[in-house]
Amino acid sequence: MLLRLPLILATATTFALAATTTLATVNGKSITSKDASAFMAKAIPGMSFDKLDAKMKRQIVDQLINQTLIKDQVKKSGIQNTPQFKLAYAALRDDLAVDMWMKKEMGKVTIAENEVKAFYDANKDKMKQAGKTVPYEKAKLEIMQYIKMEKFKTSMTKTTDALRASSKVEVKL
Repeated sequence: MLLRLPLILATATTFALAATTTLATVNGKSITSKDASAFMAKAIPGMSFDKLDAKMKRQIVDQLINQTLIKDQVKKSGIQNTPQFKLAYAALRDDLAVDMWMKKEMGKVTIAENEVKAFYDANKDKMKQAGKTVPYEKAKLEIMQYIKMEKFKTSMTKTTDALRASSKVEVKL
């Protein structure tokens, strides 16, 4: 057991170092492989920075350098202190909060297997592609998504109806 410990520690150290490799520095701030991987996840989902060739990696690092320089320039400009920025930021923050809440609520929606099967059976005549009935297993995921969305819409309608009932709402059209 003692012989394996150095190997495990060496592997863990190598992994930790690989995860935080500095690819460039801009005015003393490091741009790491972790930053590059996060950039790739947003830019091209499913593509890994580690799998790119050297030329592409350099292009990504150059983009990250440019982004860092622009962000620094924006901070120096003081735009974050303007009333227009503060107003826009507040709106974005509120929209993000609503989006996150909606995703959380959507995650609460459950669908039983028998609901999906019952929907398929009730709508089998509409489950056709190129004149042939689509097998249940192929249609299952789409049906689940449809049912989940419908349940979510119903839930949100109930929520907004309850919120309206407990609030003072005046429409002035």
